[in-house]
Amino acid sequence: MTNLKEKAVYLAAVIIALLYIVIGGKMNYKKIDVAGMEGSKTISGVVTEVKNAELYSKEAYLYEGEATNFTAKTKSGSVEAVQYADVYDQVDYKTVEKGDRVVLTSFDGENWSFAGYDRSFVLALSVLLFFGCLILFGGIKGVNTILALLLTGGFVFVVFLPAVLSEKNIYFWTFMTCVMSIATTMVIVHGVSKKTLGAIIGCISGVGLCAVLMAILIKAAALSGMVDECYYYLSILDIGFSIDLRAVVFAGVLIGAMGAVMDVSISIATSLWEIKEKNIPMEKADYFRSCLNIGRDIMGTMTNTLILAYIGTCLAEVLLLYANNYNFLELINREVVVVQLIQSLVGSTGLLFTIPFTGLVCANLFYDKYNFPDEVDPDFMPYINKD
Repeated sequence: MTNLKEKAVYLAAVIIALLYIVIGGKMNYKKIDVAGMEGSKTISGVVTEVKNAELYSKEAYLYEGEATNFTAKTKSGSVEAVQYADVYDQVDYKTVEKGDRVVLTSFDGENWSFAGYDRSFVLALSVLLFFGCLILFGGIKGVNTILALLLTGGFVFVVFLPAVLSEKNIYFWTFMTCVMSIATTMVIVHGVSKKTLGAIIGCISGVGLCAVLMAILIKAAALSGMVDECYYYLSILDIGFSIDLRAVVFAGVLIGAMGAVMDVSISIATSLWEIKEKNIPMEKADYFRSCLNIGRDIMGTMTNTLILAYIGTCLAEVLLLYANNYNFLELINREVVVVQLIQSLVGSTGLLFTIPFTGLVCANLFYDKYNFPDEVDPDFMPYINKD
């Protein structure tokens, strides 16, 4: 930041983002009491003693398994707990050992059961390592990146998710989440300039196109929103109303594509801004032509990145369907596969159109007719491809 005006806009962006999180969070927060989960408690502790394992049989299971009794030390004292063998853990089942950090749950505050290993320390260490690398390689811009990331997390977890669970309009809050994330991230990370403005408008245009395409394809493909077991559990969640699963799919596509679209828009805007800063005389058409030339080199890798990311999220489901010898026609028409393909294609299409959108905006913002001479030496314009 080089002047007081930029600092003021930076501070205003942070304050507006925080106000949005606080006010939006209060507007959308609603205490959720899921049937069957009333009074449940969760604590963490360290295993101090492991007792002999014993066989058990429960009506909820169709098989007999092992139950390991152990003692764990928690903040409120030592508690007795049990770890039941889980059918999902048969491949790589690990019995608790002395010194393990574990998470325990109870419905009555007396009978505690093993809920999983406490991985908070590992996650915190990974986050600190990531933040450290951002600061090491990015300096002050790395600090700004961390701040923007934390604010975006607030937009999603404090405002958007409670909105979904409090029967608010998912489409509206998806739009608000995307706009706030794009504007806040661009201003905080890249500062206040015509370059940032061009990137913001281009990015919002690309995400807007994704929204239109997704709305059309959800109806055209007759999607039910029952993509996988998580969507199924959402559909039977006893919270007093039914969650619109199609809207959740819609939101997932837009929020998932937003990051890649932001990356493309700022890359285009920055490249064109660098050309302008070199004082190379250019017409609006020249800026747009340069945008397309730069975009052609970006679109290949970014499209691959987006599509491979979506494929990776449904890899287990596709492997399961493939292993059960589903034919190709049936495979590609399974909703879990269709949704992932649509996510990939819609996100990639939005990414591709972000390039010309950003180019058009930047061409109008960057062009300065007063600095453009009547006659220009062609040798002075090496970066412009007239072909």
